[in-house]
Amino acid sequence: MPGVDASNFPKIIPFTKKWHNVPYPFISPTRPELSAAGRNVVVTGGGTGIGNAIAVAFAQAGAKSVSILGRRLDRLQSGAATISAVAASSATQVFYEQADLFSRDETARALRSIVVKVGGTIDVMVSNAGPVMSDSFPTISEATDEQLEFAFRGLVMTAAHAIQAFLPLASPEAVLLSTNTCFAHWPAVAGGFGLYSLNRAAVLKLTDYVQAENPGLRVVSIQPGWVATEANGYQTEATDAADLPGQFYVWLASQEAGFLKGKFVWSNWDAEELVERAEEIKSTTVLTTGLLGVDG
Repeated sequence: MPGVDASNFPKIIPFTKKWHNVPYPFISPTRPELSAAGRNVVVTGGGTGIGNAIAVAFAQAGAKSVSILGRRLDRLQSGAATISAVAASSATQVFYEQADLFSRDETARALRSIVVKVGGTIDVMVSNAGPVMSDSFPTISEATDEQLEFAFRGLVMTAAHAIQAFLPLASPEAVLLSTNTCFAHWPAVAGGFGLYSLNRAAVLKLTDYVQAENPGLRVVSIQPGWVATEANGYQTEATDAADLPGQFYVWLASQEAGFLKGKFVWSNWDAEELVERAEEIKSTTVLTTGLLGVDG
């Protein structure tokens, strides 16, 4: 999607006064409060891009294990090597499993294999995988059945398969972090983003229901920022560093961010300011999906 015209996108109104494009000390995985010691972490799509940055950050936070899951073996191998370079100083075990998330059976097999390797349950599950999108989006009115099905299978079913496989293997106080996009909650815009947006909105509602059906789980949906990745054609306009969401996800998985259970957040928002507003966020419908102007 090179050369995206963002001129008709909604105006971004930050939820916090500070807006970040790169990591900052409060979300550093080396902060003792953010330690992932003793926790088993799984990242789908962890071989490249944002997913790999997330996996690296959890290794920096001293996780017991970091496992990545994806379809392409070469990306998994190179991604695991990047994580291992960090894990060498933290004693984090690094694993990878090849699986096509289009397949429910393959996804379940891969996660069961990871659990056997780590010798325990999954404490943090990052649902991050998604298909590489084409250079142009068809409009809803022009989309073929094949395009409609590919978008749904690639964005919704892959997330559903990962989550379904994870739930029986989750630890009692597990965290599910779901990578999403601002297009899931933005007003509709012209320019061919409908097919992408409607399926991302479906993933948001999917995670809402996963949270409702599993009250002991902590689910957070995230707009990870605008990062140049393979999935978006390495957009030159992208403003954010991959390690911003990488480190922000480590903070989200910490006890410090427990008040964000069931919420939707942007990685660009200032975590320290969010903590200052914890009671407001926890006790109201702010940062949840709903109908504008209507409480509850």
